[in-house]
Amino acid sequence: MQDTFKALATVSLVTQARDCILRAITIGEFLPGQRLVEGEIAGRLGISRGPVREAARLLEQRGLLVSLPRRGFFVRAFEEKEIEDLYELRECIEVAAVRAAVSRASKAGLRSLGERHRKIISLTQRGREPELIEAIVAFHRSICVLSGNGRLIRLFDEIAIEVSQILSVLGVAVGDPGRPIEVQGSLLEALEARDSRRAAREMAHFIRHAKAEVMEHYRRRHPLEDGRPTQSPPPRPARGQVRNPANMKMGGQQ
Repeated sequence: MQDTFKALATVSLVTQARDCILRAITIGEFLPGQRLVEGEIAGRLGISRGPVREAARLLEQRGLLVSLPRRGFFVRAFEEKEIEDLYELRECIEVAAVRAAVSRASKAGLRSLGERHRKIISLTQRGREPELIEAIVAFHRSICVLSGNGRLIRLFDEIAIEVSQILSVLGVAVGDPGRPIEVQGSLLEALEARDSRRAAREMAHFIRHAKAEVMEHYRRRHPLEDGRPTQSPPPRPARGQVRNPANMKMGGQQ
């Protein structure tokens, strides 16, 4: 949390605290099931506990945190079906976005997308995994922006945080040599060629491949035995974590 939590100005403390907590969740500094220690966060930000608590409530409404009576707020833990549903929705959103972007993207917009692609190349070469996740998500959001459809952008923003969190927590190596560069480069070429069919095909293939990789990582951490979860006792939770976060009631759903 060295770079995430810094002393804040006195304006919009709740919003700034929310954004700091959100980033910590997104990049995996706060893990699923981990309890948010309001006093510690407030101390790092140089503010009182009130704005931190209000920020946590906002994130609970978005489904990223859950609250337990007399215990506080905890980072939401994802289940297998939730991840599958998330990527199914992601494919619908991004295939629709790239189809629209083919006909609506301006030359300036495509140049900007090319700059984002070059950033992905640079981060891949330097092995900057957390920043690479952010850059890839930003690349795909830019395609939604190029679609000119505000609702697609809002839908993408709703799922992007969860996608980033899952990638970070599961340790999915998005920086494998060649893969992000080739995939994003191919999407960029299809957009520049105004080839709607190719762009949609490339996007669908990318997201399905990403989903398969994420599910493989998830199942490694949640092994099955004869189609049922193994009955071995769960590891002792770290201090401030819930023993079985999957059983927590959800606060709000995105």
